Amino acid sequence: MSSVNLTIADKVLSINGELSRHSLALINKNNYSNCFSFDHVTVDLSAVTKVDTAGLAWLFYLLEQSIAHSCEITFMHFPEKLYKLIALSGVNGLLPVTVSE
Repeated sequence: MSSVNLTIADKVLSINGELSRHSLALINKNNYSNCFSFDHVTVDLSAVTKVDTAGLAWLFYLLEQSIAHSCEITFMHFPEKLYKLIALSGVNGLLPVTVSE
């Protein structure tokens, strides 16, 4: 069974589990919508175990919501599979990514 868990702490939205069409249906908007009340939020993807095109679309949805709420958003710790999916989808450079060392 697919699952995803979202936590918000210190302006960081941490995603743990799968970002897939199955797990996204289980996400309650209330679990993350309050993160857009900050001036900046970082989305940590280090614990994402699987991602599909629906998961990629959801990340773009987060970007859209952050813009609508005047909240700057950055994504960090992209899984390698997500980089590949972004390249295959032709959307390189559209998500604001923070590269960490």
